[in-house]
Amino acid sequence: MKKQIDLTEGNIVKVLLAFAIPLFIGQLFQTLYHSVDSIVVGNFVSSDALAAVNASTNISNTLVGFFTGLAAGAGVIFARYFGAKDYDSLHEVIQTTIAFTLIAGLGVALIGVVFARPFLVLMKVDATILDSATSYLKIYMFGVLFTAVYNVAAAAVRGVGDSMSPFYQLVISSVANIVLDLLFVVVFKMGVNGVGFATVIAQFISVVLVFKRMCELDERYALDLKDLHVNMKTLKEVLSLGLPAAVQSSITSIGNMFTHRYINSFGKAATAGLPTGQKIDQFAQLACKGVGLAIPTFIAQNIGAKKYDRAVKGVSISVWLVMALTIIPGFIVLAFAPQLARIFTPDEKVIEVIVGFLRTVMPFYAFMGLNQVFSGIIKGFHEAKFDLINNIFSMVIVRQLWLYLSLKANHVIENIYWCYPLTWACAGLIGLFYYELKVKKKMHALIEEGKEETDK
Repeated sequence: MKKQIDLTEGNIVKVLLAFAIPLFIGQLFQTLYHSVDSIVVGNFVSSDALAAVNASTNISNTLVGFFTGLAAGAGVIFARYFGAKDYDSLHEVIQTTIAFTLIAGLGVALIGVVFARPFLVLMKVDATILDSATSYLKIYMFGVLFTAVYNVAAAAVRGVGDSMSPFYQLVISSVANIVLDLLFVVVFKMGVNGVGFATVIAQFISVVLVFKRMCELDERYALDLKDLHVNMKTLKEVLSLGLPAAVQSSITSIGNMFTHRYINSFGKAATAGLPTGQKIDQFAQLACKGVGLAIPTFIAQNIGAKKYDRAVKGVSISVWLVMALTIIPGFIVLAFAPQLARIFTPDEKVIEVIVGFLRTVMPFYAFMGLNQVFSGIIKGFHEAKFDLINNIFSMVIVRQLWLYLSLKANHVIENIYWCYPLTWACAGLIGLFYYELKVKKKMHALIEEGKEETDK
């Protein structure tokens, strides 16, 4: 298979799937990458160690989330310039974005290390696991710089139509993480610190690999490490789209931090169990995420090439794909929830929480798919600011209101489970209506305008 795919040509289903499948498999390994730490400590250390690792998840996601969002937004710009064949601008935006990410990533990593313990205290982490959670989080935060750079660099590679290379890079770094986890924890008995060091080393490997690939791209827009610089005009353009997505990702993660304050109030079994259930949930979301990650690049390349009709057709196809891809994973997780929970831990109290969460959210997976795909669609049409507003409203305001009111009325953990399908439905339906009522009309106007110019 050729590494780069031109999404502006050929059968839409075929090119979309050809581009999405490596993203899906790459996400599989990335999810495995983040789950292995929990599996290893849950089975080879203790359920308290599992709780310590899980207690750190949302804090690290909040700090990493800024760059995940920046990568998603910047990836649309990369794809547009590539689709328009404006290679000089593409080269400039790649050099500027990587340079900015290196600087900002270092700053965020330092903040994470310095404030690791206060963050965990804010989240009401149980005092008996606070020291081990702090130690793990400080080690993990050293790797945030590598995670940030990898996400943005991989977005650039995908933006030029190459979804295979990031996939290979994730496979290699994930395998390295698994091997090092087992070595440091099972052989060297390093506990939660061992999985932290393993993750940082694996993240560094992924950066080396993605930089190597970027240097091998077409010389007109390949990464030149000697020419890294920040062009303020170009940076402003990147941030105009990337910053709303970055802020969205960070604010959503901050909202999740406060959600985990409620989770932690139910004790260590909840701290260990519910985030573990979410890791299993993430595996079930992978197929939808693959399409959700592919569609912004597909749309952006076609908008750059002024193929508006093709972009709109791609939306319809991606929605039907995502709806179909929610069925089988959801059914599997629903049917085998206890068996999947036991992969992570033998602790029955923790397993009870995991199973309760999964059996609550899985019947509503169509809403999760709707949210995934329309978030990507709206970003692809350069409407990141609306996506930001939608996610803040749905994933933060609605979710926190539900948690506050429902838990005040009845303090049971099931009310936490229900906040997820509720907010998926809210964000997905708002995204659908916004696309139909505004974005689609705008695209049809451009299509008609193009026809008129052709007739002339």
